[in-house]
Amino acid sequence: MSRGLLDADRAARDRNWAMASLLLLLLIAFGLRWGTEVGRRGPLFDERWITRPIAELLRHGWSVETAVDFQETKGPGLIWPYAAVGGLLIEDPQEVAGAEAPPGGRQGRLPDVWKPPVEGGPAPAPPGMLAALRLVSVLCFVLSGVPLLVLAAACGIRGPPLFVVTLLLALLPQEAIFGQLVMGEASFVLLSLVLVAVVAWGMGVGNGTAHRVAGPVVAAVVLAVMLHSRPHAVAWAPAICLAAFARESWRSWPWWVAMLCAGLLRIPLWMRWGGLVGSDFQNLHGLGIRLESLTYLAAAMALPLGVFLVAWLVGPCRRGAVWVAVGVGAGLVLGLIAPVMPSLHGGLDLAVQHDRYQGVAATMARGVAGPGRGGAAVIAFMAMVGLGGLGALFAETRRRSPREVAGAILRVQAWVLLAGWALYALTRGFVFDRYLLAWSALLPIAWVLTLPRWLLGVQVAMLGGAAVWFIHTWLM
Repeated sequence: MSRGLLDADRAARDRNWAMASLLLLLLIAFGLRWGTEVGRRGPLFDERWITRPIAELLRHGWSVETAVDFQETKGPGLIWPYAAVGGLLIEDPQEVAGAEAPPGGRQGRLPDVWKPPVEGGPAPAPPGMLAALRLVSVLCFVLSGVPLLVLAAACGIRGPPLFVVTLLLALLPQEAIFGQLVMGEASFVLLSLVLVAVVAWGMGVGNGTAHRVAGPVVAAVVLAVMLHSRPHAVAWAPAICLAAFARESWRSWPWWVAMLCAGLLRIPLWMRWGGLVGSDFQNLHGLGIRLESLTYLAAAMALPLGVFLVAWLVGPCRRGAVWVAVGVGAGLVLGLIAPVMPSLHGGLDLAVQHDRYQGVAATMARGVAGPGRGGAAVIAFMAMVGLGGLGALFAETRRRSPREVAGAILRVQAWVLLAGWALYALTRGFVFDRYLLAWSALLPIAWVLTLPRWLLGVQVAMLGGAAVWFIHTWLM
């Protein structure tokens, strides 16, 4: 068989695997929608809050008051697309939740979720509207596979590993359940992957031509949309700039200018709102020095990043030991000087400043050793594992040229996790494990590129077990 025919046969097989991968996401998305209780459940997680400004746009139309001056932690970059697409799907924008509306909350324990969470404020989206808006999240979840597969192919991933990459996308902690709900994560992961795909195109994928002007400009537009969705997007800017610098040195200056311009475009909304989020929520999310946030997010990294530490420890090469040692040491120091007690929390009062840490890490620590110092010790150990895994990921980047697409993507993933984590030293308020999802979209590619097969299987099993637990807890 000639080389041309062989290449054509491989390309055809890759396309088949890519189509099978997208079909997998469809099956997961609609399997959860039809096979769980989510379709018969009222608002979950933050849907009671997030759907309020979307519902107001659909009820009263677009105006400065409804489209800009709403009260939420998310921005127009999330609210507007859901309102625009949801408006095409809903039948009755004036629908009101009646007595027959299903209860919400975990396992349907909250019957009052349809009432305005703030007295005198707007009500959440009623049942029919909520179901339509959740379809937008399903669409984002499935479409995320397209840029992911493009990036995976650009990294040289071929055949069955394309299917594994897509499976790992669905298994990112809480990604599958947020793909069923009106939360910010599903659309943000999609935008993150689109952003990196634009960056790869701009830098020149493989032997492709670099787009030194169009690439940074388009990337700045995508990042500006992300920044208007949630402030977490700011961590992608230094990650892209540092990866570009490693690849092109000072010729990377267009990327620095583009990322700076994208950040500056967020300032008008900051000034209008008087802070990062709507004024009602500035006791929950704001600026301030707090090292405990770093401790908790480091502990939350143990599940997605601890596998890199294991791979480094059992691997034949110990390159990058400094990165690993710094990561483990930083986790230990944080656990000692800024311990986090994984206690249970009560209700929500918007008039009071909150320091709250919630998620898998807190639940696990509390279950293993209780809510006091024992739980804090577990979180400290998890922080060592999480930051050690991040250090091991940085060590892995040293093995690959920054001029390769795979090397650039690994660097972007490592830097965005570091930048996002470090960002929380300057914040106060709520800290949840799920915030890591905003910076983890490239981890499926990183796992497939760097892990031995047996360890990749272990990671799939661990993430699969976590996914089953999340689904059982929130969607059943």
